[in-house]
Amino acid sequence: MSEKLKDESSLAWKADAAFQQAAYKVIQRAKQTGTSVVIWEDEQIKEIPPDEMEIRMGAGDAAEQRP
Repeated sequence: MSEKLKDESSLAWKADAAFQQAAYKVIQRAKQTGTSVVIWEDEQIKEIPPDEMEIRMGAGDAAEQRP
């Protein structure tokens, strides 16, 4: 993990935290409305079910926490 993202007072950490919060809100809204989350992946637009996006985001968090 980047040293900038370890320091909670850094601008990079704050930006990443804001992005994570926004992504969580998108997933929650998709669940409430029964819609997919639209992302850009592998040079194409994809529709991902909100439950799968939640798993993907959780897997990314776990990978970042490993030493």
